[in-house]
Amino acid sequence: MSTRLFSFSGEALGAIEWCDPVAGETLVADSWRVESGEVVALSRHRTRFCDSARQHGLDSAALHAFWDLVIAAIPREGSWFPRVEVVATPGGATLRYRERPAPDWLSEAVVASAEGDPRTTPLTKGPDLDALMALRRSVAHTGATEALIVSPAGTIVEGAYSTIVMIPPGGQELRVVPRTVPRIPSVTEAVITDIAAQRGLAVVEAHSALHECEGSDLWVLSALHGIRVATGFPGGPRLSPDMARRGEWQAMWWKTREPLP
Repeated sequence: MSTRLFSFSGEALGAIEWCDPVAGETLVADSWRVESGEVVALSRHRTRFCDSARQHGLDSAALHAFWDLVIAAIPREGSWFPRVEVVATPGGATLRYRERPAPDWLSEAVVASAEGDPRTTPLTKGPDLDALMALRRSVAHTGATEALIVSPAGTIVEGAYSTIVMIPPGGQELRVVPRTVPRIPSVTEAVITDIAAQRGLAVVEAHSALHECEGSDLWVLSALHGIRVATGFPGGPRLSPDMARRGEWQAMWWKTREPLP
């Protein structure tokens, strides 16, 4: 199955048949995993997308109409990774929908520190996606599957396509990057921290230098895979991946799913 692309006319979704489906600057993007018509935290994805889209002159009525059409169009069978977009066109900001099959689930990742920080809009998902993919590719020669953005002070900011959280040795807290650090507001992180609060596990906002990850369980979070455990860090600290813990928390994350309306 291949990607299908649709544009919102104001009243309907129309298939785009021309040959270059990536033409036009991406101003906002959001995506989530759908399995057999069920998804985790859809309302949070909607809020994040619509809040960013309004900054480009799109009104609430148009966004609500577009969203409803997209949700109705997502197949209720199979594995999907739909994406909604705001794209710059000569006629102004345009809403688009990509129907994409989801790749296989992954439970592990190998992380590596990236050189530099290419982000231009660290609070909005979309404009930097191409640059972040290039950043991920830049560390692939080490065997890494995800690039870590590190601040000038040497602390973890986020992954190229993920959010990073850590469980230090002892397993008594869930350490997250402070919300004051410019980064994408992660939906998956929000769900995981909700679960931690419900279980009585302390959620601590802290700047974490790379050496402070020594002996820790490092999680790579995304809406596509949920929780992936970092099983390696080429050139970085020695990690202590706990796959059993990941399995338990992944199940709790996925248990929050709801059927598409």
